[in-house]
Amino acid sequence: MNARKRAPKSGTISAQDWIDASRAVLIKRGISAVKVEPLAKKLGVTPGSFYWHFKNRDALYRALLKDWLATNVHPFIEALEEAAECPKAQYLALAYVWVLSPQFDAPLDVAIREWGKTSKLAARTMKYVDHKRISLYQWVFEGFGHDPMSAIVRARTMYFHQIGYYAMRVDEDPDKRLLQIPHYAEIIAGDTWLRDLETPEAIEAALVEFPRRESLADRIARRRHAGVS
Repeated sequence: MNARKRAPKSGTISAQDWIDASRAVLIKRGISAVKVEPLAKKLGVTPGSFYWHFKNRDALYRALLKDWLATNVHPFIEALEEAAECPKAQYLALAYVWVLSPQFDAPLDVAIREWGKTSKLAARTMKYVDHKRISLYQWVFEGFGHDPMSAIVRARTMYFHQIGYYAMRVDEDPDKRLLQIPHYAEIIAGDTWLRDLETPEAIEAALVEFPRRESLADRIARRRHAGVS
């Protein structure tokens, strides 16, 4: 029987299992180490299991990029969609993703960027993501009242700083990093509102509990309450 048509050794191994294992290898050793046979050994299955889920290794690479978009890109968009319609809430929502979100995987971002040095597909995808994230920040900074030129420069400064922070693998005490956030906001957003927060706990709470849009259920409940009143 052709290996490409052979059923997987274990029915518990899914395409996502292959993606998860590949992501771990990508982060630790780079894309050149993402190979079928070592992955199969790591998962405890035969290489035939791989071809049950993927046509070839390029298909796995595309799945890896798609997985990265879901885990490291969409959370930024989702956070902004969830945030209340004011720039302060939107800024906090983006900061939450960078610093505290369990979804965002900083080493994965670094690994994808390294992969882009040898892959046109990864490079194009990374370029698109960079542009998308920067445009989100530009939009937020325009909300603070900055003109488009000032907003894009602030957005790039914020983004390049954050990418550099992870690329340089800065090893910093979490509380110290949290205490710096109000200062970054003042310098880059041009607003001092976070300077009132003086402890790591208060800053963390502000990020986690950033003001959110009123949900449909909340609006219905509020209108019903207003009607009763």
